[in-house]
Amino acid sequence: MKNFLLNQRGAMFGVDARIALIVASVLAAVGGLTIMSRLERSKVEAAEVGVELIRDALANWYRSHNALELPETLNELFDSGYIDNPSLRLDPWGQPWNYIRINVPLQVQSTEVNVNMATVVSAGKDGIADSLIIGGERDYALWEPLNDDIGAKFSTINIERQRVDDFKAQARLIVDKLSSYEQARYLEADGSCASDGPSWCEEEGGINYRQFNYYPRSDLDRNEDVTYYSEATGGSEQYIAGDPIDMERLMRDIGLPASYAVDPWQRTLYYQSNVTGRGEPPFSASVCFSHAGSCF
Repeated sequence: MKNFLLNQRGAMFGVDARIALIVASVLAAVGGLTIMSRLERSKVEAAEVGVELIRDALANWYRSHNALELPETLNELFDSGYIDNPSLRLDPWGQPWNYIRINVPLQVQSTEVNVNMATVVSAGKDGIADSLIIGGERDYALWEPLNDDIGAKFSTINIERQRVDDFKAQARLIVDKLSSYEQARYLEADGSCASDGPSWCEEEGGINYRQFNYYPRSDLDRNEDVTYYSEATGGSEQYIAGDPIDMERLMRDIGLPASYAVDPWQRTLYYQSNVTGRGEPPFSASVCFSHAGSCF
């Protein structure tokens, strides 16, 4: 009987040990899954942070370069110092980011601009990019990361809106300064002619100072019947439309910074001092920033 009891205890101990081992194995597996889950979650969070950092860098790069297009590759953001963490060249799973960019012409406040759109995507744990590859404005509007992809989209639309606001304010100021310049020169001539003035104060060759064009002369005015006040007073200079140096000089001469000779898209000013081509007053000047661009 004693031996029988001892054998039974040994058998029970063996069963208990096996149960304990099974429980320990299950707990270890659950613990391992928990650790792996936390590790994967941390990678997902790191990818989400990385995407936002890249988006911010794209915006800063675009603004500071007065760019018309986004960088061709994300490496340009690292090479130029807009992202200073080299580990972000790859996603948390060690794969390159999927970066797609497109350029879409849109109207913003009646001004045509090119809006740049892009997606930045990590293919996630499985390394397979499941999200749509954008090819146009509609794709961009509908785009969202699919399955285990982590990503975001970026657009320069807000930057372009600000550029349009700056452009219109800049153009209005140039027009105002040109108008002030013209009025000031006319008053100068009128004052000179209030008493014994120059010969051009009186009718001479069918014209007197009231028929002069008082705007700064542009090379685009080829009407030989027009007399400019600057010429009547001994000057002969004219401003070459579209020439960066001449347009900067024009801006300084009318009291504006030389930087106003280019618009927010880096187009050079085209100034016309007699846009209607008239041979007598009233004369009208125009301000454009390209041959076929919006004029003021």
